[in-house]
Amino acid sequence: MPKAMTNAAAPTDSSPGSVPRSRSDRAAALVAAEMRAVEARLSERMESPVGAIPQVGAHLLDAGGKRLRPLLAVLSARAAEAPLELGIAVGVAAELIHTATLYHDDVVDDGRVRRGRPAARMVFGNGIVVLVGDFCLARALETVALTGSIPVVQSLAATVTEMAEGEVAQLERAGNPDATVEDYYRVIDRKTASLIAWCTRVGGAVGPALEGPLERYGRALGRAFQIADDVLDSDVDEATAGKSVGHDLTEGKLTLPILLACEAEPELGRYVRAQLGEKGVPAAVAAEILQRSRAAGGVERARRRAQELAQTAIEALAALPESPYKIALRDLASFSADRRS
Repeated sequence: MPKAMTNAAAPTDSSPGSVPRSRSDRAAALVAAEMRAVEARLSERMESPVGAIPQVGAHLLDAGGKRLRPLLAVLSARAAEAPLELGIAVGVAAELIHTATLYHDDVVDDGRVRRGRPAARMVFGNGIVVLVGDFCLARALETVALTGSIPVVQSLAATVTEMAEGEVAQLERAGNPDATVEDYYRVIDRKTASLIAWCTRVGGAVGPALEGPLERYGRALGRAFQIADDVLDSDVDEATAGKSVGHDLTEGKLTLPILLACEAEPELGRYVRAQLGEKGVPAAVAAEILQRSRAAGGVERARRRAQELAQTAIEALAALPESPYKIALRDLASFSADRRS
């Protein structure tokens, strides 16, 4: 396990002469050493004498991704002057949990593409992918348990419970023609925002004065991030998104761009309700609904909602002392709402 790091000033970049290309890259460069520790710990956590486990784990973990959750955890630890070793452990655990949910989601949703490559289930099969997802969850729990911090362990248990409730609620919503925007928010609060908020409050290790503000920051950022993800799903093709697109709709799941389009154009709402069933809609019908949702302004309205939530997140950071890490958290809130930047 990497040696515990101190709260000394972090390097500003990961390699001499490199130029961060986006707000998320600049944030990662600010805590480059900490993120290298996260990567090393992730590799260690996926070690197993059962050869298929590290092989399946590497398929997704080595495919890239911006490591948003670990990045938020270490930046929040720096900004709030919380123990950095806890920030690293929380970030590693969150990335393992996130990886597990992606494996499970692709099996449940019949996903075909993930991070620009075939989903792990397409390569290794559903059964082993589900079980490796379970391994990731177990390793995440172990990672946090090894910190010896009972409050962080307890907060993770509550967060994982909330995430599971969100997944079940999403499945229950599938095929429901009367789903509302409020239903959608309840699902993404549990499914996505809960884990992000756990990271931003460093599992509850930031101290009582900053717990509330960083919880609000993470919840708003998590909502914005999920809405932006659903905007991508409604507005681009698979080659651009790096994952299966339009799949939620074929599974009968109505995301915010479609819900807002149906509010703006009642005729579209009636059409969606007529087409939607427990097993979703055929791909051709999904493509038509997506096209009509874009034309009705659902995508742009959802994008504006994400931007408003990002601003809410930024405002919550006012409680933190000024620092480069606070600025980076502010940048990540803006990034969460618009993945094109």
